[in-house]
Amino acid sequence: MSVPGDQVLERVQADYDRLLNILPTDIGAKLRPVIHEAEEAKLRFGRPLKIKHHGQWQRYDDLVVTQLHLTEFRSNFDGIRDDNRAGIDGTGHRISRIPSADGQGTDGFNLRIARFYGGVADVLRPYLHASPSMLICGLAGKGKSTVLRDVARIIAEKYDANVTIVDTSNEVAGDGRVPHPGIGEADRYFVPVKAQQHEVMLEVIANNSAHIVVIDEVQTEVEAEAIRSLSVKAVFTATTHGSDLVKIIQNGPLQALFHPEPVFRWALMIPELGHYHLYDLAQAVRAVNAGCPLEALARFYAKVEGGATPSGAAQTVSEAV
Repeated sequence: MSVPGDQVLERVQADYDRLLNILPTDIGAKLRPVIHEAEEAKLRFGRPLKIKHHGQWQRYDDLVVTQLHLTEFRSNFDGIRDDNRAGIDGTGHRISRIPSADGQGTDGFNLRIARFYGGVADVLRPYLHASPSMLICGLAGKGKSTVLRDVARIIAEKYDANVTIVDTSNEVAGDGRVPHPGIGEADRYFVPVKAQQHEVMLEVIANNSAHIVVIDEVQTEVEAEAIRSLSVKAVFTATTHGSDLVKIIQNGPLQALFHPEPVFRWALMIPELGHYHLYDLAQAVRAVNAGCPLEALARFYAKVEGGATPSGAAQTVSEAV
């Protein structure tokens, strides 16, 4: 079931307001007119504010970030975790701290602006209901976490609370005690320390009766090996960084995800949000091992209605390959 469009629009605006309300007034005034298209903002001590929107960085020479800006902003949100990240209660926005040379001070912040695009994974529903095991791949800012959130919602339509999100950076379900509604009926576990992600995977299976574990950002050998080990007890859906499936399969630290046989049923490449290339991962691994080109099972295009302003229903076009 898709999320009603009016509910999505209300939620998106509420998420924007939560970010704007904690920014220094003058920085918020620059971001507000472009926030519907904005992807990221950079606050650097002694340098002009930068905001990326419409795919381009804009520098605001009339607003140089001061220590007062940084101090005021830092006082308006909760603690920063060991990976130098923080979230905003109930949203998917991400704040990344830029430490100073001594590691103690703060020279700036990166703000990643998240949006609740309802229905962007609806076109994948037949595949997810056949097997919810999917590895979602793409570069930063291309929508992996956005798609993962909607994938979790769709999986939970069938499996309900047996789906648990291990939310390491709180970008999928948000940073507050009440999770973002975009995850539907899925459950959520926080990861207090990034290095403990693999331990939390075990905990959600042992203590939360999770049959399906959803993970954002699988990056390390320890995490890959933990997924391999725990795959006899639960099904996994996850994201990882990369734009080339061959290189991802050949990536040394992630070898446990692909050998001796893949942990995941599907691989989804996201060159851009709404553009999906779906692969049978076992077939892809065999092709890579044989030195053969990869062939996608299908390509999909999910257009979010209203352009940059998301709505609940995504228009989808599929192309069999």
